[in-house]
Amino acid sequence: MTTTLRPTGPERTDARGTRERSYAICVNGREVGGVRLEASPDGVGQIYGLLVNEPDRGRGRGTIAVLAGEEILRAWGCTRSEGSVIGEEGPVVDRSLRWMRNLGYLLTARNMVKSLPVTPPELPTGLTSRPMAAAEFAAWHDEQVGGYAERLVQHTGLTPEQGRAKSVADHTRLLPQGLDTPGVSITRLLAEDEVVGTIWVSAPAPLQPSDERPAWVYKVEVAEPFRGRGHGRALMLLAEQVTLAAGLHDLALNVHAGNTPAERLYESLGYRTFRWAVGKEL
Repeated sequence: MTTTLRPTGPERTDARGTRERSYAICVNGREVGGVRLEASPDGVGQIYGLLVNEPDRGRGRGTIAVLAGEEILRAWGCTRSEGSVIGEEGPVVDRSLRWMRNLGYLLTARNMVKSLPVTPPELPTGLTSRPMAAAEFAAWHDEQVGGYAERLVQHTGLTPEQGRAKSVADHTRLLPQGLDTPGVSITRLLAEDEVVGTIWVSAPAPLQPSDERPAWVYKVEVAEPFRGRGHGRALMLLAEQVTLAAGLHDLALNVHAGNTPAERLYESLGYRTFRWAVGKEL
């Protein structure tokens, strides 16, 4: 039997030059599932929504679909392919991650979420907070763009050029109006009026009650001289305050693979993993 990918619609390109197309997974012309491919201008491809129908699972259809998808991404100029496994820890996720590893994909990060208590937590004694001042933003922003690019190269396998391009694009998308971006809170943690850390939370108001999505922690940073004193935990409590004040009840974040101290901190605070990101060089 022959497994192939058949386009289900036209290829689409957005204003940034990102290409996207959906495909049906077919066996001798019979549709058995589907997948969507996307390629960004910086050469990073994404494999989304891979699904093989129940009767055809366990026969290698998904493997062939991924390999065929990689060939399409290469033809689109991609040098890297990324995907994800959705779900909390357990046998199903374990099997999926093993399957991805067998295809050459390595774990790069995981997304975690916490359902918040109704009552906002209090900061430890001696700690206070204030919004970031406008005069502080430009220098902070430049540091974030550079630091995030370096972390992408270190943890995800992107080239320096790809890491820089993604960092600039992500910060432009997330902070289009800087500190005035709706739903954005960038807050300083203070100890005796000295800045010891900063946390960036995006908590946009839902368009409708049914559309509520979790607030997202984009950056947790304790200043170098003040690390190892529990300020990271205090910053996460501050993020909970910000989220609840915005009327949201769930808080999510991304943690890069191998960042064991951060993973332990988030787990101790009650966060659970709901998405596992993987990547492979093409």
